[in-house]
Amino acid sequence: MASHDDREDDLHDLIVEASGRPELWDEVLTALIEQFGSHAGALYLHYNSGATRSAPVVTEVIPFQGYGAGMLERYNEHYHALNPFHANGSLFTPGRALTEANLKEISRDFDIAETEFFVDWCRPQNFYYTMGEILLKDDTPLTLWLNRGQRSRAYGLDEQRRFHRLSRSVLSAIRTAERLGEAQAELALAHQALEIQRVAVLTLDRAMKLRDANALAEEVLRREDGLRSRQGHIEPTDPKDAIAFRQAVHRVTTPLHGLASPDTSLTIRRPNNQFPYQVFVAATRGRKAFLRFSPAETAVLTFRATSRNCAPDLSSFGAHFHLTPSELRLAEALRDGAPLPVAAKALGIGYETARSQLKAVFAKTGTQRQAELTPIISLWLNSGT
Repeated sequence: MASHDDREDDLHDLIVEASGRPELWDEVLTALIEQFGSHAGALYLHYNSGATRSAPVVTEVIPFQGYGAGMLERYNEHYHALNPFHANGSLFTPGRALTEANLKEISRDFDIAETEFFVDWCRPQNFYYTMGEILLKDDTPLTLWLNRGQRSRAYGLDEQRRFHRLSRSVLSAIRTAERLGEAQAELALAHQALEIQRVAVLTLDRAMKLRDANALAEEVLRREDGLRSRQGHIEPTDPKDAIAFRQAVHRVTTPLHGLASPDTSLTIRRPNNQFPYQVFVAATRGRKAFLRFSPAETAVLTFRATSRNCAPDLSSFGAHFHLTPSELRLAEALRDGAPLPVAAKALGIGYETARSQLKAVFAKTGTQRQAELTPIISLWLNSGT
């Protein structure tokens, strides 16, 4: 049988792995519950009702385990305000394990075990002993918590020390996940932006020769729809745009005195009186873009055809990603960055129902968290077809 130390080492390894795989946080919580002989636990963000998030959340995978049916919804609707660890948050700082014994700091004149929070919410779930730690304390505090039943015993000092070590590993993994998530979100957002807005991308060398193009740009060149290839060199199909096109590419690929190359844009006419392209021209030098430029590529051109149609509404967004009506309503409620509990309340649905719908929206849109989803919705609403 594995010792406490061996199981703790395995748990540390699992926590590290979860920093790059958010779906493993459920397994982390399961292992923590088993490690400390608990029957319930949670790793969650505590939202202040009405507050909006000013910064992206580390992960939208917020596991809860061992809670009674409907209890999480009741907690979000009412009991979170009565939780003594949250209601008296100024007394409890990050970096130390907390148990029910710490509540003596705020309950010298009354029996806190007889308050509404414990009588009506904790006892029905057989929560008598608790141990947790506030990992982050800002607008949306991140908390790790475990609970034991009446037939168990209070968490001892040795358990609190071990729990604190594991909590530090969790916090370290979350900070790593945040850095990874920011990089992945930037990459995913760039790819989604190109897909949603149907952006054509092509790169040129200083001689105006085509070096690379995505599928949409290749289709434009094949149709000679405003731009075409002549012996490998790119030129506008309308001669009136030729000089401005050459000047724009020359301007960004030949910076003066080593100064940063200025980005520029120009209008390219299209045949048959179609709406023109607005072509954005930028130097590849110094770009931290998701495109990997070769040394020969000196200019990158991106453009999207304008249209007489108005910008797509959320119904077309839902149709594009095959969202159900309820999933689309939730996406619309989250479009301005509202916390999930706030959006659920506005829609008149339970928090767990909203979580389930949000997971479906993530899967269908290729995102993993709300910080990735909301910019995609904004891009969709601001783009043309």
